[in-house]
Amino acid sequence: MTIPESDIDLFSDDTLLNTERAYKQLRDTGAIVRLPANDLYAITQFDTLRDGLRADSILISGNGVAANDFMNGVPSHTTLISDGNLHKKRRNILMRPLGPGALQSVRDRIEASANALIQNLADRDQFCGVKDFASHLPVSIVAELIGLEESGRENMLDWAAATFDALGPMNSRTERALQTAMGLLGYVQTLSPETVKPGGWAEAILTEVPAGILAPEEAAMMVVDYVAPALDTTILASAHMLWRLGATPGAFDQLKADPSLVPSLVNESVRLASPIREFTRFAAEDFVSDAGTIPAGARVAMLYASANWDERHYSEADQFIIDRNPRDHVGWGHGQHSCAGMHLARMEMEALAHAMVRHIGSIETDTPTVIMNNVLQGFAQLPTRFRPN
Repeated sequence: MTIPESDIDLFSDDTLLNTERAYKQLRDTGAIVRLPANDLYAITQFDTLRDGLRADSILISGNGVAANDFMNGVPSHTTLISDGNLHKKRRNILMRPLGPGALQSVRDRIEASANALIQNLADRDQFCGVKDFASHLPVSIVAELIGLEESGRENMLDWAAATFDALGPMNSRTERALQTAMGLLGYVQTLSPETVKPGGWAEAILTEVPAGILAPEEAAMMVVDYVAPALDTTILASAHMLWRLGATPGAFDQLKADPSLVPSLVNESVRLASPIREFTRFAAEDFVSDAGTIPAGARVAMLYASANWDERHYSEADQFIIDRNPRDHVGWGHGQHSCAGMHLARMEMEALAHAMVRHIGSIETDTPTVIMNNVLQGFAQLPTRFRPN
């Protein structure tokens, strides 16, 4: 089968501001589409994307996940940019504090912080749903769990956002982000068990060096695997959940009437938010599918957001349906490279939702301001008001 082409630029301002429209056009063009403007193939439809994500020995991450040669050429020892047994080794270490069982030790603290936050915001006339609501748990608790000193924590949000932005093509956004993104890489290289907080996740990674399990540069870079996923993606998904509850008539009333819908709410919010638009992979071999063959040597954009909005898989895919419970969504990836922090993100989002059900009568949101980032999507600002019970 011949793979069709499209003149869409995945990273243009128009596409970033109108992602839903652009991705629908790509899905309607084909499950795999060649994009000459970006020198990429894009996988656009749900079933083909899931197949591609599972084919991790063919469409590999170890050659980088960016859409530019510079970032893909920067030596990396992160879990994301690795494959096979090396990926399994790093991921097993990374997941020790992030599995559902391990996270039970912080559940009470997260829930207590979420309740205090919602009660505080309820006393305010208006607040920002991104800065004041969605950022609170990642910045106040998760950053501390990682165990970085205050000087590192102050820069974490800027570092994480710039790291994602730098994964686009070498456009103006990438060029502006590179210096800040390199700041994160430089910072983690200075870390040692003596420069992080005792008992934190970073210390646990760094102490694998004396045991000979990880090389020094490998352990330092793996701290990045905690910083970026623990912040921006969770913040953007949480803000989107808040916006949907405020902007969708009857949704919050339905949730208050049946709080057992909270897990479904989180899945549906992450599906629609898809805070990571795409990562790229490298075709180490021909990727053969019913939609055509991606040739070896090609770089492939894995369009998570497009798959999550695929009307071929989800009925009324563009609609927020609080009881849909799309547990198969790819907002947290799929397969070997699924998001290591998804259990923590789910716990945080569920804690916020339950706290709102408990303390809030209604939610009002105004028009959000979208972020302009090559890889991340979501809101920079979201004016919000809570009304009492």
